[in-house]
Amino acid sequence: MILFPLLALLIGFALFYGLGRGFQADEAFARYTAIAVLAGLDTVLGGLRAHWSNSDDFDDVILLSGFVNALLAGALVMLGEKLGLEAGLGQGQVSAMMLAAAVVFGTRIFNNLAALRRLLIRKRR
Repeated sequence: MILFPLLALLIGFALFYGLGRGFQADEAFARYTAIAVLAGLDTVLGGLRAHWSNSDDFDDVILLSGFVNALLAGALVMLGEKLGLEAGLGQGQVSAMMLAAAVVFGTRIFNNLAALRRLLIRKRR
């Protein structure tokens, strides 16, 4: 069952890469997309961790609802930009909400990767 989200991720990447070669995006779109990709990667890795662990933690509904985090993270970044929560000097200003989301999702991704590594080591022994 975990293969469906991974397959959807591969199909989405192939479609976007194939159809979006001439697509020009502005900087704001790139910021939202980066946070959405981090949230989606966090969801996929969390689902893999739950699936590979021997407990009954894996739930399809929770996995699919985790992708809502991508939309919410993008909305929080947009809200932070609209409120003027920016850090930096001059033209290199970055939304503080984007930094916060990147730190949180990055931490969760590294925790999930560490848990997956431990699970793989235990299975190999």
